[in-house]
Amino acid sequence: MKVLLTGCSGFVGAQVARRLLDEGHQVRASYLPGDNLSRIADILDRMERREGDLFHATDDDLARLCEGVDACLHLAWFVIPGKYLPAPENLDCVKGSVRLFAALGQAGCRRIASVGTCFEYDFSYGYLSESTPTSADSLYAAAKTATLLMGEQVARLHDIGFAWPRLFYLYGPGEDPRRLVPHVINSLLRGEPAAVTSGRQVRDFMHVEDVAGGLVAALLSDLTGPVNVGSGEPVTVRQIVATIAGILGRPDLVQFGARPDNPTDPPFIVANNQKLLSTGWRPRYDLESGLGHAIGWWRAQAG
Repeated sequence: MKVLLTGCSGFVGAQVARRLLDEGHQVRASYLPGDNLSRIADILDRMERREGDLFHATDDDLARLCEGVDACLHLAWFVIPGKYLPAPENLDCVKGSVRLFAALGQAGCRRIASVGTCFEYDFSYGYLSESTPTSADSLYAAAKTATLLMGEQVARLHDIGFAWPRLFYLYGPGEDPRRLVPHVINSLLRGEPAAVTSGRQVRDFMHVEDVAGGLVAALLSDLTGPVNVGSGEPVTVRQIVATIAGILGRPDLVQFGARPDNPTDPPFIVANNQKLLSTGWRPRYDLESGLGHAIGWWRAQAG
C-alpha cells in the first residue's frame, strides 16, 4: 500500500514512518521546508520525499502530493509546546486539512486516518469513550473537532473510509525536551533537582512506539469516526515521576509540590480503548519498560 504521511518529521510521525516501512508499505513523506529531519535521518532514503507547506499549498501542489496514494495518515498540525492551544495557526490547519481531504478524494484515495486529540472531550465524564460528548476548551480542540466534522463530510462525498484517531498522553525517544518525562529524566541524569507539581493528576500515558502502532492499526482497519489511541491504564503524574526516579536511583532529587498545581487542570483523563483493541492492536510496553526505554534513549543523547 502507498501511504501519504504528513508530519513525518515530528515526534509521532517519525515512529509512524518506521512502523509503516517495517510492515512493508510505501511511504510518501510530507514535511515543511526547513524541518529538522534528525528523527527520520536513518530512513529518509527508504521514503518518497515531498517538501512543502501543506497548509498553504496550491491546488496543483495538493494534486501532485496526493496522486497515486492508496491511503493517508494525516499528522501535520501546528503543535509548538506552550503556543498551540490558542494559536491562530489552528485555523490554517483546519482549512489546509479539509483541502487535503478533498484532494485525496479527487485522486482516488480510499482511506484516511487524521489525528485528533483527547482535548476534544468533556473531561467530566470519567473514562473517555468515543461516544463521550465533546467540549472544546481551546482553539486547538475546537479546530480539531471542526476538522473531524468537515472531514467526515468530504470523505462521504468521495466514498472514503475516514477514521479520527484521538491521541492521549505520550512519551519516548525524540520527545520535546521541555515536556514532563524528558524534563524529569534529563534533570536526574544531570544530578539536578526535578521540580514538579504534587502529581495528583491521573492521566493515560503511552510509549510513542505503541501510539504509532495504534495509528497504523486504525489506518489499516475498517474503523470509522473517532478512535481512542490510549493505554486505558490510569496513572498519576506522581507515579510517572517516581518510576523514573526509581529506575535512575535518584528519588532524592524529585521535588514534589515545588511547582504549583494548575487549578484548571482536569483531575482525570484516561481513554476507553476498546474500539482500538478490536483491531488486534496491543501495546508492547508497560509503564516501567517504556520509561526504561525512554531513559536509555535520553542517556545516549547525553553521551
